[in-house]
Amino acid sequence: MTLLSIKSTQHYDFVKLPKTDLHVHLEGTLEPEMLFKFAARNHISLPWKNPECLYEACKFRDLSGFLAVYYKGCEVLVTEQDFYDLTHAYLQRASADGVVHTEFFFNPQMFRKEKLPLHAIMRAVFSAVHDMQERISCLYMGTVMRTRPVEEALQALDELTPWYHQIAAFGMGGAENGNPPSRFRPYFDACRERGFRICVHAGEEGPAAYVHEAVELNVDRIDHGNAAIHDPDLMQTLVEKRIPLTMCPISNLRLNVVKNLSEHPLKQMLSRGLCVTINSDDPAYFLGYASDNWAAVHQALNLTTNEIFQLAINGIDASFLPKEQKEKWRNQIKTALYS
Repeated sequence: MTLLSIKSTQHYDFVKLPKTDLHVHLEGTLEPEMLFKFAARNHISLPWKNPECLYEACKFRDLSGFLAVYYKGCEVLVTEQDFYDLTHAYLQRASADGVVHTEFFFNPQMFRKEKLPLHAIMRAVFSAVHDMQERISCLYMGTVMRTRPVEEALQALDELTPWYHQIAAFGMGGAENGNPPSRFRPYFDACRERGFRICVHAGEEGPAAYVHEAVELNVDRIDHGNAAIHDPDLMQTLVEKRIPLTMCPISNLRLNVVKNLSEHPLKQMLSRGLCVTINSDDPAYFLGYASDNWAAVHQALNLTTNEIFQLAINGIDASFLPKEQKEKWRNQIKTALYS
């Protein structure tokens, strides 16, 4: 059965599209029901009465409002079992959603002060990845918070040394305004020196200048990158250097980066030759996993079959998969859309 079914109009079942999710934060997949389950078994009080109240709290105005809820939610992650259950649940959901390959961020920096040692957290995460490896391809990316000192980022990088052989890349997230990528050059240089690919969140709520800085840091991918639409020269640079943008449409909508998805720059950037991709970001809080993002963008921007194909191929090309695996998924995408 193909992705496209013809009725009175074209309808795409995006769950059937073989796709990637290259910009997703593991902590952001903590569904409200699971959050309350963890809180109960760990005897942690929450500021919300029930999951419905938490859903109501997820009507965010901006990134800082979201991060306040996000960090509070992370407080329920206390035991090794919590981290295993969280990772396993996300990978199960992503697989059922038609994601064939995911590259997720996880920031152990946030849990350094807890009693659970880092090796227990990492064991839990990688155990879940191992247990799901027959159902979904997965790579782990370490990340740090740009609101913390550079020295802490370097410390976090060192602390993950025992797991370097299981880490594909390192990134940086958190509140963007006032925290330019260039401030973290020592961290990114250290990542590069140790052989890692690097990603940076830039141009979500921050200006195009932050995307410029990311390019100057020789990053492999830019997460979001929306603001580049305001700088034609910058967009041309992104095309020439083939630097992918991992865009997150529903996230952008929930955080008022765009007022509605019809204003999203993804299609315009695609038409200019940028390697833009569709991803979920923090799907539990923004109420949209991978297929939800694809469906929402298609409805808002009226994507053609060729545009859907190119976006799906971009996701494969922008991934850190080996060449032979990329070719396999390119062929499957073509079959899903055109056979």
